[in-house]
Amino acid sequence: MARDTIFAVSTPPGVGGVAVLRISGPRADAALAALSDAPLPPPRIATLRRLHDPETREPLDHPLVLRFAAGASFTGEPVVELHLHGGRAVVASTLAALAKIDGLRLAEPGEFTRRAFDDGRLDLSQVEGLADLIAAETASQQRAALHQYSGIIGERCRAWSAKLTRGLALLEATIDFADEEIPDETWQIATDAILWVRDALRADLTAAHPAERMRDGWRIAILGAPNAGKSTLLNALARRDAAIISDVPGTTRDSIEVHLDLGGYPVTLIDTAGIRDADDTVERIGIDRAARIAAEADLRIAVAAPDALLTHEIEALLRDGDLRLWNKTDIAAPPTPDMISVTARDGTGLSPLIDRIRETIAVADPPADVLLLQSRHRKAMQDALRALDAYADLASTDPDRIQAAPELAAQIVREAWEALGRITGVRGIDRLLDVIFSEFCLGK
Repeated sequence: MARDTIFAVSTPPGVGGVAVLRISGPRADAALAALSDAPLPPPRIATLRRLHDPETREPLDHPLVLRFAAGASFTGEPVVELHLHGGRAVVASTLAALAKIDGLRLAEPGEFTRRAFDDGRLDLSQVEGLADLIAAETASQQRAALHQYSGIIGERCRAWSAKLTRGLALLEATIDFADEEIPDETWQIATDAILWVRDALRADLTAAHPAERMRDGWRIAILGAPNAGKSTLLNALARRDAAIISDVPGTTRDSIEVHLDLGGYPVTLIDTAGIRDADDTVERIGIDRAARIAAEADLRIAVAAPDALLTHEIEALLRDGDLRLWNKTDIAAPPTPDMISVTARDGTGLSPLIDRIRETIAVADPPADVLLLQSRHRKAMQDALRALDAYADLASTDPDRIQAAPELAAQIVREAWEALGRITGVRGIDRLLDVIFSEFCLGK
């Protein structure tokens, strides 16, 4: 059954210089012909066209028009883009005109990308990368999203799946065509291919970087004794009054979170309760919570001041690579030269502090060839590796068992194969059958 032709505005709502309206589907060219009396422009050539309502002939706009042929567009279908003037009335009247054309309907959310996936233009990991790219707010989020959108994860998965398909095809052939003569080396060829994938998976999982940190941001806990200036520091970095500032010790009894772009990286700064011996029950709860936040944070900044030094209790929460900050340098110099000096109240020293935070975070930036794995991808790869480890154990402890019970071996490999397919959203039973019949010339 032929698909509907869909249309929607692809640029953000509101008034702007240009609004791009996309039409995708088998009747995209017919829709353009209904809006304009001029001949269809050649594909990929931007052309001015006067558009009118197909029923009333009322003029709509004089936009740039672009056509993309099937197989050469984002969705894989014939596509027309109308680069309208961005007024609300222009957009609304053009949408209303398209709705009058038979076979056209308004697109559902994400439907253009869904069609690109269904037509094999994008795999599922690229779809997720595209969503992250659209939502990216910082330079590091942009880099991470482009890394995934480039298709590197899909390429690795397809290479692994091709190897597993080869090994699984050999195993399946011995099951389905047991009466045929199968070469003795078939088992070793299958095992070599399967174990190659196992080793490659383990290596990439070991080196892989969690994409969630790039997407969701680094969590940075600000620790210190009461009146060290933690809340003042948070406000200074956020450039707004996010936390209450007071000279009364214990003012901050709960954590306060602020999300911001810090030197090109997404960061969540967490102002915690001042850490001290406290009898107040509510304040004690806040101090205990500060310790938990410190344990879960990616980075800790310990703030000290002349009247609020770092205690053993605070030092115990710190790890290698954490930052020690001396606040209120207008009152006294830091006791040791390795401490970062700031005066949060007037912003003195904040730029060097931001540079130090950025340098610390940048160390965790992965090289371009390292996989950035979301939790879904990592889970699927771990499931595949677990299955392939089971196959390796079977092959090493009782090699003859694979030959005696190929059904068990094939089921283990199939589990790994299906786990990898979850990453890209592809299931390849047809490819498997192609390999079986083409390589063994069976069915003669």
